[in-house]
Amino acid sequence: MLRLITPCEAYLPSYTEAYDEYCAYPRPAGNPLIDPRACNLLARYERYRNACDLPEGWVGMTTYWLVDDENQRFLGQIDIRHELTEHLLRYGGHVGYAIRLGEWNKGYGTLMLSLALPRAKVLGIGRCLITCDDDNPGSARVMEKNGFVLGDKIDNVINGRTIITRRYWKTL
Repeated sequence: MLRLITPCEAYLPSYTEAYDEYCAYPRPAGNPLIDPRACNLLARYERYRNACDLPEGWVGMTTYWLVDDENQRFLGQIDIRHELTEHLLRYGGHVGYAIRLGEWNKGYGTLMLSLALPRAKVLGIGRCLITCDDDNPGSARVMEKNGFVLGDKIDNVINGRTIITRRYWKTL
């Protein structure tokens, strides 16, 4: 059974495997997962969920993992940011997600986002923003399949590079 869960010890080994997969595949955006060997990952998620001891300019965020119970396998992660800063309004939005590299193009991103949206509504997000780079049609499809509408495209400078960012909106 596929489901969203609060991150837990039972799936940490599989999450670690997914992190290592990303490390072996260099991408300009880097690794969207956090090295679980470099910190107490579960405690970190709890701090963000409760918006305690966050770095300057960061906001509270609830993280869920998409897992396959039958195979005890981590498939993806979705983060719901509780509010928007000026930066998140331009790049990032309320929701960020990553699918395990070996599981791309199987519909898991679409499923994960659909499961997370009711949880975002419970967190008080009425009008939800998600962004993606203009050259990421896969993410754009995930958003559009979940009823998000392209609001606009804006230029952002990220790590010295100008990136065209698509901003998608949906009322929850």
